[in-house]
Amino acid sequence: MNSSTYPLFSGMSGAQTARRKNAWPRNLFILLIVQLALAIAIYTYRSNAQPEVEAKPLAEFNIENVDKWLISDANSQVTLVRSGDGWQLPDLHQLPVDSQKLDGMVEKLKGTKLTWPVATTESSHERFEVAENKFQRRVEVFEGDKKAGEIFLGTSPGFKKVHVRRAGDKDIYAVELSSFEFASVTKDWLDTSLLTVKQPVHIRAADYQVQQKGDAWGFVDDADTKVDNAKVASIVNAISSFTVQEVAATKPEGEQTNLMVKTAVAEWQYDFIKSGEDHYVKRNDRDQYFKISATDYERIVQPKKQDLVVTAGEAAASDPIQDVVNKTLSGSTP
Repeated sequence: MNSSTYPLFSGMSGAQTARRKNAWPRNLFILLIVQLALAIAIYTYRSNAQPEVEAKPLAEFNIENVDKWLISDANSQVTLVRSGDGWQLPDLHQLPVDSQKLDGMVEKLKGTKLTWPVATTESSHERFEVAENKFQRRVEVFEGDKKAGEIFLGTSPGFKKVHVRRAGDKDIYAVELSSFEFASVTKDWLDTSLLTVKQPVHIRAADYQVQQKGDAWGFVDDADTKVDNAKVASIVNAISSFTVQEVAATKPEGEQTNLMVKTAVAEWQYDFIKSGEDHYVKRNDRDQYFKISATDYERIVQPKKQDLVVTAGEAAASDPIQDVVNKTLSGSTP
C-alpha cells in the first residue's frame, strides 16, 4: 500500500495501518450510540420537566340540571326549554325538539375536556372569534332563571375542531366540536317526525278502508276482495316514517285529501294538501300545517283501492294449491 494514498497512516507499519483502518467503523458506531443516548436523555429530561396539566371539563355546570338552552350567532337565536320529560321550542308554537340532536350535543359537551390553551390573552379573543362582541356561537345554559354557564365557539383550526372559551376565562382552547352541532336557527331543532304514527291497525282513505287482521290486512267493507299486503305495508311504512320540512307560514290552499289512521290506543285525522308544486299536511292534534316532500305525499296519498287489490293472476300465482290444480288440469305433473 502506498502511504501517500493514506497520509494519516504514513510512517506506520502495515499491521498498525490495518488496525487503525479497522478502528474507524467501530469508533463511528460508538459515536452514533453516544449521540442516540444523548438525544434520548434530552427528550426524557424535557418530558419530565414539562408540568402535567390536569384535563378539566368544558362544561363546568351540571348538564343534567339545565332546563333552558339559548344558542345564538350574530343574526339569529334559538331557545330550547324543558317541558316534562321532553323539550320544546317556545318560539315555534311550543313544538317538540329533536331529542336525538339535543342528546348528541349534550353528550359532546359532557365528553369535551380542556388541556393546553392555544392562547391566553384577552386581545386574542376577537381573532379567534370567541369574544363577547364577536363570536360564531354563544351557548348559554340556565337552571330556572339563573344562568349556570356560558361558552363561546369561534374559528375552526381543523376538520371537526373549533376554538372555545368559557365566559369569565381568558384562555382559548382547540377542541373536537363543530359549530354545526350547535344550530342557532329554530327550525333546525324541530322534531321532523312529530306527525308519524307507529303501528297503525286501521286506515281509512277516500275510496278504501283497510284493517289489520292478525298478520294480514283486509278491506273493512269488502271482505270478498283480497288485499295486497305488501302494498298496504308500503303505506303503513310511509305513515310511520315520513318527516316534515318546516311549518307553513299560513294555511295552504289547494287540493285536499283526508286520511284516518288508528292505532291500538288512538285515532288520528290527517289533512293533506297539494298546493301547486308544494305539499302540506296537518294532523288533528296540532293547529299548524307542515310542508312535506312530494315523495312522502305520493307514498301516502296516491294509492287507491284498485292499487291495493290482489289481481286474479297474482292470487293464482300466490296460491300453491290452485297452482297444483292448474298443473293437473293442464296435464303436467306437479
